[in-house]
Amino acid sequence: MLREPPFDAAAKAWLKRQIERGCSGREIADILFRQGFSVETVRAQMGGAYPVEMERSTERFELPPILRNPPNNLRRVDTPKLDLFVLEEFLGDKMCDQITGLIQHHLKPSPLAGETSDVNYRNSRTCFLSDLRSPVVEEVNDRICRTMGISAAYGEKIQVQHYDVGQQFKKHCDYFTAGSAYEQNGPEFGNRTWSFMVYLNEGMEGGGTKFHAINQTFAPRKGRALFWANLYMDRKPNPNTMHSGEPVTAGHKVIITKWFREFGAGKMYLE
Repeated sequence: MLREPPFDAAAKAWLKRQIERGCSGREIADILFRQGFSVETVRAQMGGAYPVEMERSTERFELPPILRNPPNNLRRVDTPKLDLFVLEEFLGDKMCDQITGLIQHHLKPSPLAGETSDVNYRNSRTCFLSDLRSPVVEEVNDRICRTMGISAAYGEKIQVQHYDVGQQFKKHCDYFTAGSAYEQNGPEFGNRTWSFMVYLNEGMEGGGTKFHAINQTFAPRKGRALFWANLYMDRKPNPNTMHSGEPVTAGHKVIITKWFREFGAGKMYLE
């Protein structure tokens, strides 16, 4: 992780000028984040000028709209350890095939949010779908947001991961922790609240998604979505969300992933 720069006299003078000029607290905070200052430092230095919407991180979450009026094809996994849901037939075969065909020439080694010496920790390939500017991608991204009832302004860019035989993503949690790669992954947007994953194919061997706290593995089924809360309702990270993409032993696996964050522009929940 990069070392945080000192908040020296020049930085304090710049901050004082911006506040006196009446600049947006959110814009000031965003500039400081991009310069490498941590959330804790920016909050402390800005004091009462720290953006109100970011201070809401002390408030409890509300349930997203999909859980207030759940559809018939949604079921909650029966466990008190985490909020995990299975949404069957989220995407049809045609759309799954369109996305799978679209990514073939755009796959690159999957990035890691942190450092590890294990070369097989995450050895899949990733395509950042939003970079392709395709109408079908926009439709899928919009469908995920509308299904959850969460504004796209609170979501990260949609991705696809492709796993060949022997490829996997070992045990991990999706939320960011202090001292991790959080400061390099948009701290102004807060932590990851919800993960939404869609299986685009089936028929492979292995490749299940295993949640270790409940010792339960979900087999890929074309069009099926899983989604779960990475944080408790009081916004603290839930370690019971530890999961892994188990190794593919025959065939290949393709999934969509999208993460939502604590902060964004406008209202979090759609009407």
